[in-house]
Amino acid sequence: MPKKETNTINSFESEFERMTTIVDKLERGNVPLGEMLSLYEEAMTLSAKLKEVLTEAELRVEKLAAVHEELAMGQKTQGNDIMENEDLF
Repeated sequence: MPKKETNTINSFESEFERMTTIVDKLERGNVPLGEMLSLYEEAMTLSAKLKEVLTEAELRVEKLAAVHEELAMGQKTQGNDIMENEDLF
């Protein structure tokens, strides 16, 4: 796995953990208003970053699935061609 991918995954994991911590703090409700607003703002920023990473991951999976499907269809077509050519013998 390339280093950039590893960093993105590690970053995603740590940012997700941070967001979970923030949400837990906000849900407890024992945070002063000023800190609550700062935490909310940080959570919204983290949420946007996490969504972007997940969207990129989803696109990569879709591309890989499409390539796999094309390869499988190509193999099927080749298999059919071979079967048709066997009728000639």
